[in-house]
Amino acid sequence: MNGFFIIDKPKGITSQGVVAKIKRQFQLKRCGHTGTLDPDATGVLVVACGEATKLIRLLDEQEKEYETTIVFGKDSNTLDCYGTITKEILMDFTLQELELALDKLKKQTYQIPPMVSAIKVAGKKLYQYEREHKSVEVAPRSVQIKRLERISSLEKVDGFLEVDIRILCSKGFYVRSFARDLGQALGGCAIIKELRRLKSGCFSIGTSVLLEEITKEHLYSIEDIFREFEYLEVNEFVARLVKNGVVLDERQIKTTKPFYITYKGVIIAIYEPVAEYQYKPVVIFKESEG
Repeated sequence: MNGFFIIDKPKGITSQGVVAKIKRQFQLKRCGHTGTLDPDATGVLVVACGEATKLIRLLDEQEKEYETTIVFGKDSNTLDCYGTITKEILMDFTLQELELALDKLKKQTYQIPPMVSAIKVAGKKLYQYEREHKSVEVAPRSVQIKRLERISSLEKVDGFLEVDIRILCSKGFYVRSFARDLGQALGGCAIIKELRRLKSGCFSIGTSVLLEEITKEHLYSIEDIFREFEYLEVNEFVARLVKNGVVLDERQIKTTKPFYITYKGVIIAIYEPVAEYQYKPVVIFKESEG
């Protein structure tokens, strides 16, 4: 079983918990996931099996799309409704003011990650500092918002303004940090109430399967996924070199992205750039795997 399951993760389970369930169900030795989702978040979670685990890093670089409900006037230690609420204030603003704030944040290129993230500072993860009630300076990280749209009206629920937002963003973007920044831009605070991932790279919610319904038939092969990438068909001589892990260069291909190599139409390896026009294998497939 070398390939990918596209899971519609339910609430109430960690991303690693999903991996553990699939590992037990299919008796897998190697299994991992791309793009962690919090226990209370739902949506697309890509689970890699077998040799496909070597490709997690490549897939994790791709853009992601989310839908979220943002609540204004509340703050919490986790920047969502599931943490400890630390502040509640009355916020009142117009739809036009909200749109202006969204337009401003569309241009955001740096973001400070939340303290509940797994990013390491001085060898320790941020959420560990949070659990120990210790403060630490967190450096802004480069991010990109590729598309941002409001998908609901501005409504008051239980005394607090709410809005639904859809965001297409780069790797490393935190929706809860976006909510915090939006609340601050409107003169107060904000946290997320709901979060659903609609897309992770080429994987979308429309092709995902509920965790309790997963079967072997739902496994996407590595070829199914990477056929969207560039590829290089090689002759027998180069194929032998590739199977021995040779470094390729501009004499074979010129690209800045990962690509796969085929011999007689069968995928034999996946390569990635390591320098300008130099490429090394990420994974080389055994003969039995094609």
